[in-house]
Amino acid sequence: MSSRLRIEAIDVGPADLPPQLPAEARLLRQAPGPDRPDYFFAVLDEAISYRTTLTALQELGVDPQAADPQLIRVADDGTVDLRVFGIVFTARVAGETPHAGMKDFPVSLAYVVDNTAIRDEVVDFSKLVYAAVAFITDIDDEAPAV
Repeated sequence: MSSRLRIEAIDVGPADLPPQLPAEARLLRQAPGPDRPDYFFAVLDEAISYRTTLTALQELGVDPQAADPQLIRVADDGTVDLRVFGIVFTARVAGETPHAGMKDFPVSLAYVVDNTAIRDEVVDFSKLVYAAVAFITDIDDEAPAV
């Protein structure tokens, strides 16, 4: 798979995500998860904003205190604003694989809340928040913007 990709659009996901797309990212590495061997870590060029609540994160088993304090703001009412740079994705259909030249390839996309996830040998779902069914495109062959 290539080293650069773009999240083009989503099929299902949070209402605040589509206005922030397209979003470009640099592929870091592949890692196995507890349920399948083909997850990919990537870092976005620009942060995606994600609004949720402390309760929602805790119900998912995600520890908001593990988030980088520069990338999270918790309001008195329990509202959480995250700036997300790290993402994890895998092919929406098991057995398919993201690949060079892909266009609008369907993936399951998650936001990295705890940045230590990027160093883990196995994807740890307690450090992520599932975000969307998204479509990604390989952009390695595209000419850089001038």
